[in-house]
Amino acid sequence: MKEILQKISKLIDLKSIVTLMITIALVYGFIVGKIKEEQFVTLATMVFMFYFQKKGGSNE
Repeated sequence: MKEILQKISKLIDLKSIVTLMITIALVYGFIVGKIKEEQFVTLATMVFMFYFQKKGGSNE
C-alpha cells in the first residue's frame, strides 16, 4: 500500500499538473479550431519533451 501511495504522489507533482493542463488546453484548442494542425504538433512535442526530459538537466 505504501508503494502505491508513493507512486501516486510522484505522479501528482507540479510538473505533471502543468503538463496535463497544457495538453488539455492544446487538445481543446485543436478541437474547436483555434489551433492549426502544424501548431498543435509543434506545441504538443514541446510539452511532452519538457515532461519527459531528465531531471537535473544533465546531458548524459
